[in-house]
Amino acid sequence: MTHSVNFAVMEQSAHKKGVNFDIIRELFHQKNLPTPILLLSCGEIGRNYNALRQALPRVKIHYAVKPNNHDAIIREIYNQGGNFDVCSKGEIETVLKTGINPASLIHSHPIKSVPEFDAAVNSGIETFVVDNYEEIKKFARYDKKLKVLIRFKINTNTNAVVNLQYKFGCPLEDVLELAHLIKQTGHEFYGLSFHIGSQCIHPENYLKAIEAAHQLINTLDMAGFNTRLLDIGGGFPVEYVEPIPPIDQFCAPISKSLDKHIRPGIKIISEPGRFIAATPVTLISSIIGKSYRDGKIWYYLDDGLYSTFSGIVYDHCQYPVVTDKEGQEKLSVLAGPTCDSFDVMYDGLMLPEHEIGDKLIFMNIGAYCSVSGSNFNALRRPEYKIIE
Repeated sequence: MTHSVNFAVMEQSAHKKGVNFDIIRELFHQKNLPTPILLLSCGEIGRNYNALRQALPRVKIHYAVKPNNHDAIIREIYNQGGNFDVCSKGEIETVLKTGINPASLIHSHPIKSVPEFDAAVNSGIETFVVDNYEEIKKFARYDKKLKVLIRFKINTNTNAVVNLQYKFGCPLEDVLELAHLIKQTGHEFYGLSFHIGSQCIHPENYLKAIEAAHQLINTLDMAGFNTRLLDIGGGFPVEYVEPIPPIDQFCAPISKSLDKHIRPGIKIISEPGRFIAATPVTLISSIIGKSYRDGKIWYYLDDGLYSTFSGIVYDHCQYPVVTDKEGQEKLSVLAGPTCDSFDVMYDGLMLPEHEIGDKLIFMNIGAYCSVSGSNFNALRRPEYKIIE
């Protein structure tokens, strides 16, 4: 069972973080506000970027574009001195609008169609990731010498909320053979890559992967390969409903392990997406319908699973529900605006009673939400409003 959060409590917490909640409050209470609407805080993007940079001083940040590719986020990361991790022609085109040098980007998708691969190489990208022999064979079509990272996977006792090792990453014992195959294609073995998963709440998984990278680097050294770069992926957690340690506390053992196991001559990068993009975005949604069904109050909102709340399905997330109402909490359901019965976001939410026309706020909804939504039923999708 989930409880809503009081508006005043959330406001106090936001001010402590340096978030200008006054703008959100003003918009929330504005009559005739067109909803649903997404509020994007550029200041929060910068705070997240700098917090992670300080928590991992050896690590160069390459923002993973996939969780939210909004131009304002891309611009802010670029202005902060950050770089980017891209996975498609569309993401490359979005990032190159900043004027960044394409050779500095990392193309981290281990599986690329030939047209996508051609587009990336032709755009000027030089660094790619692979995890299997069939992908390495595609490199033979390029005369330009490319830099290739090998993505490996490890066994862990605990998984991230979204386990990205399920689909990608080669076994440790395959790495040396793949390095030889890269060399045979005329390209350069450049380094190693791992990605534990998204919303990883166990720093020990990173430690295990870093130790594995250390052993692999030793093996590659003995075989004559020079490891130039280690990509430690992303997955740094965000606090949704359950508490999460502060990022400096979470990253402290990771930073210590990098210093212990990865020699100074090896460049280290990371691909954070969620940690940068989640908290800067707030959704304001209106109640458009209300009914009483099976002992619960059903509220129908103007946004749902097929739009911004798609992250509940694809990203396994629940987002904090904020209300300005007070009084006895009642067992409630929040459903979306479509005609599909699947479109239910919260069932078992304890919420003070609301009326049609009231608004609700949903926090930390910037990652893996709007990018995976659709216009099912041809309903209006929320527009972004830039704040701060």
